[in-house]
Amino acid sequence: MTVERTATPSVIVVPTELPNGRVEIAIQPTYVLGEPTRIDVSIVTTQGTITGPTEARVTSSGTSEPGSPAEDFVRRLDTKAATVTAGERAMTSLTWDGDDEFGVRVPAEAYVLLLEFESNDGTTTRTVRATATLQMND
Repeated sequence: MTVERTATPSVIVVPTELPNGRVEIAIQPTYVLGEPTRIDVSIVTTQGTITGPTEARVTSSGTSEPGSPAEDFVRRLDTKAATVTAGERAMTSLTWDGDDEFGVRVPAEAYVLLLEFESNDGTTTRTVRATATLQMND
């Protein structure tokens, strides 16, 4: 029996189902600190509208007290929100240079990208979240 090895994918798509559509965050398996990190976001709407990302934050896993995990805020990213109506698809992107809010380079580790969207299915408007993990290496 032979085992075929497959190459590491160059892009990983992280889907998040919303009440009226779907958000897909396209990430690379790893990113290099000091180089611009680009994250593409696709929005697909089946009913009403989806607008976003309206908010984008990067957090790291920290500990607020011994034994209790917490998220530490790293940086807020600039967003180019798109409004997508039923039956349509749109693409937007975000970039992160690997620096925190104070312009200091972050250490190599995994970070969480948290995106917020406004989902309006025609009767209810709600804020929904989509996340992806960014592995930052030296």
